[in-house]
Amino acid sequence: MSDSAPPTRAVGDHIRRANIADAASGFDAYPAVDWVRACGADVGETLRAWQSGQLAELPIGRAWDVVRLPCQEGWEVVRHMDTIESPLGPVLLHTPMGVHFFVAVDAANDWDLPNASVLGPGEVLLVPNPSVVAPHTQDSRTWIVAPRIEPRLADAADLYGAYASAIAVMGSSRGTR
Repeated sequence: MSDSAPPTRAVGDHIRRANIADAASGFDAYPAVDWVRACGADVGETLRAWQSGQLAELPIGRAWDVVRLPCQEGWEVVRHMDTIESPLGPVLLHTPMGVHFFVAVDAANDWDLPNASVLGPGEVLLVPNPSVVAPHTQDSRTWIVAPRIEPRLADAADLYGAYASAIAVMGSSRGTR
C-alpha cells in the first residue's frame, strides 16, 4: 500500500521541522529573535542554547544596558512601574544576584542610588529562553517580563524614581518591625 499513512518517524520529523520554523518566525517560545540580533549575539547560537535547555550569553552595551537592583526592591520597582504605566521592557530575575532591568545604552550611567549596579559594554548576561517566566526558573533565572518582538526598554528616569521610592518604602517598613 503506497498510499498508507506516513510512518511515526515522519510525524516526529514534521513536528521538529514545525518547531524550528516556529522559532525562526518568532513563535511564542522565541519572540526575541530581533532583540537578540540587535544586541549583537549570534541568533543561531542563542536559539541552540535555548532549545537545548541552556542559558544564552547576550552582550550588554550595544542595544541596551542593564540596571541590576536587589531582589526585594526590584520586585517593588516592577509593581511601581506597572502602577504608573511606565514602559518596562524585559525584566530578568537572577536569584540571588537581583532583578535586571534593560535600559537604553548610557541612560543610567549617572545613577547614584545604593545597591544599584549598571552593567554596560564588555559585560554579558546569561538569560533563559523567553518562555521561562516566573514562577518557572532555569539556573536561578526567570523572566518577570519576557522580551517581546517589539523593542521596548524601561524608561531610566522612571526606573530611577521607582527605585528611590522602593528604597524609601522598604526602608520605612523595615524600621517599623
